[in-house]
Amino acid sequence: MNETGLAMLESYFQHQTDLAQKECKMQCPDDCSAPGCRLDEVIVEATLFDLVRLSLVLNTPVSSLFLQHCHLGLQSCEQNLRYHRLLIKLKKPCHFLEKTRCTVHGSKPLACVLFPEYHQIKGLVPELVKAPIFRKFPCLKGDILIPDQRSTALKMLRKMSSREEALSGFFLFETPRYIIDSKPLTKQLKKENPNKQPIALKAYDRLINAKLKPTGLIDSINDKISRLDTRAGMESIFEKLKDDALMKPLLEKRADPEIVYKLKGNSLKRLKRRLHPSEFYYI
Repeated sequence: MNETGLAMLESYFQHQTDLAQKECKMQCPDDCSAPGCRLDEVIVEATLFDLVRLSLVLNTPVSSLFLQHCHLGLQSCEQNLRYHRLLIKLKKPCHFLEKTRCTVHGSKPLACVLFPEYHQIKGLVPELVKAPIFRKFPCLKGDILIPDQRSTALKMLRKMSSREEALSGFFLFETPRYIIDSKPLTKQLKKENPNKQPIALKAYDRLINAKLKPTGLIDSINDKISRLDTRAGMESIFEKLKDDALMKPLLEKRADPEIVYKLKGNSLKRLKRRLHPSEFYYI
C-alpha cells in the first residue's frame, strides 16, 4: 500500500475511534465479570476490517490474528432456526481479555463498541434481557442514557459496520450473507447426542468446520485472508469499501438474501430461498 493509501485507511479507522468515543458516558460496572467476552453463547462477529485495524495497531499479520483469535462459526436466524449464517467469530474467552479488562479497548471490533448502547437506541434491550444469558450482564440492569450526539455517532458506526460486514462476506464467501441450511447438521447432532437438548451452538461450530473442510471453502477463506497481510491487499479491500456502486447491491443482498447453501457430500449446493433476517442475531 502506498503512503497515501495507508494514510487514508488509518484516517478511516481514526474516524471510527473518534465516533466510538463521542460523548461516551458508559463504563463497565465494577462488578462486571465480562460475560460477553467469555461466553460462547454471546457471539461477537469480527469483520475483515476489524482484523485489519488490529493488524495495524498490533503490527501483526491479519492471517495470524485470524488463526489466534477467531474461528468460523454459525449464528442462528431467529425467524427460522433451520438456517444459520456463517461468519467469523472471536474465540471465547476472548484472547484480548485480561481479567476483566480489554487489552485492545481502543481498537476492538465494532460489534463490541456498539453493545449495548446501539441496542438501547433501537429499543432492543427489553427483548434482549428476556434471554437468560443476558441476565448476567450488569450493564443491562440499569438505565442506559445516551446523549443525542452519541446516538448520532453510534448510528454512523452501525452504518459503517454494516458495509464492512457485507464486504467481508462477499470477499470471503462471494455473497454478503452466507446462509446455510442447518437441518442436516441438526439431524446429525441429535443422532450423536439423542438426550441432549438444546444443542449448543459450539457443537454446530465444530461440526460445520469438519463438514466444510473437504469442500475447499476453508482453504479458500484462509487464502483470501492471507492476502490482507500485504499493504496492497489492505488497500484493495478498502477501495472496494468506498465504492458505492459495488456496496449498494451488496447491502441489499445482505438485508434480503436469496441464496441458501446446503451441504451435500463434499460439496455445497446453492438453493433459492428468500429470508428476511433481523438486524441482530443474539444466540
